Amino acid sequence: MTFLESRIALACLLGVVATTTACSSQRAVPPGAPTIVPFPAAPTAQCVQEEVLPKIEEIQPAEIKPGSEVTVIASGGYLRDNCGGYNEGSRVYKIYLDDEPYADLSCYVNHCEGKFVLPESIAAGSHCVGVQKGTCQLELQVTGE
Repeated sequence: MTFLESRIALACLLGVVATTTACSSQRAVPPGAPTIVPFPAAPTAQCVQEEVLPKIEEIQPAEIKPGSEVTVIASGGYLRDNCGGYNEGSRVYKIYLDDEPYADLSCYVNHCEGKFVLPESIAAGSHCVGVQKGTCQLELQVTGE
């Protein structure tokens, strides 16, 4: 066995001894040394998420006519859980006009905004706007020409 081979063999032997010692479940603890005592695991609470739907707060402009561009402003549009967490990432909801999906409402960090153009053929009068089919969060008043 050459000198180099004996060094490699010794290094391998020391590696095996070090690994065996490190992985051994029985270790000598010096007297008076602090020890780690595991605590019984507390049950982890399952955080249940709840969706906070957008609440329409404002429709612009003040006077709306057929063919007008309408801006819908809302708050909400995020997830919260019963552990106190919030997920205010980007989300998109549908804006319903008279119970028909009409445009998108984009939400990010508790602020939502959407724009659409009313058709020229829309009738003058009150029209329901909401973010869910069957809801009327705000009434849109369309005036005649």
